[in-house]
Amino acid sequence: MAAWLSWLERLVHIEEATGSSPVAATIISFMLVTTHGLLGALIGKEVGFPPLAFLLGFISHFLLDSIPHCDGPDDVAGRDENDPNTKAQYALVSFDLLLSLIIVIYFLNAKLATPAMIWGAIGALLPDLIDNVPLWKKKIRKLAFFKDFHAFHAKIQSIKTSLWFGLSIQYALAIFFFCLIYLL
Repeated sequence: MAAWLSWLERLVHIEEATGSSPVAATIISFMLVTTHGLLGALIGKEVGFPPLAFLLGFISHFLLDSIPHCDGPDDVAGRDENDPNTKAQYALVSFDLLLSLIIVIYFLNAKLATPAMIWGAIGALLPDLIDNVPLWKKKIRKLAFFKDFHAFHAKIQSIKTSLWFGLSIQYALAIFFFCLIYLL
């Protein structure tokens, strides 16, 4: 189990991009909700104790984010976060959220979901919810702690891949995590 824990996850993240100004521009990037959530749920299933599942899910988020990947067509270095997202990026995010919802409904209907799985998934998604939700990300990052949190969160996601390779990595991990949840 420890071997796969070294590979872990990511959702709607903001990554720092290099720029000419002292303050780096930011771009919208995310390891897929599906990947983060499934790993958190798998951790919860394995540990069985909701508080520990939440903590390990939270930590797993940063481990997954450290895996080189690409988060969509708008995930390019130098892209200013004030630029509007493309329709392709919205389509990818919408697809990923819909897929995540379908998986949650499946686990609930199949009676596979446990409280520890739910808390593990919440922990795994929380870093992105804190740092990357457009409704509050600019305000929250003005606070010293969250500014540092964002800098750390962005730094661990600095290595990017091509779009198709990066998305393939993420969905391969998501399928792997889903199969482990189902089979274990």
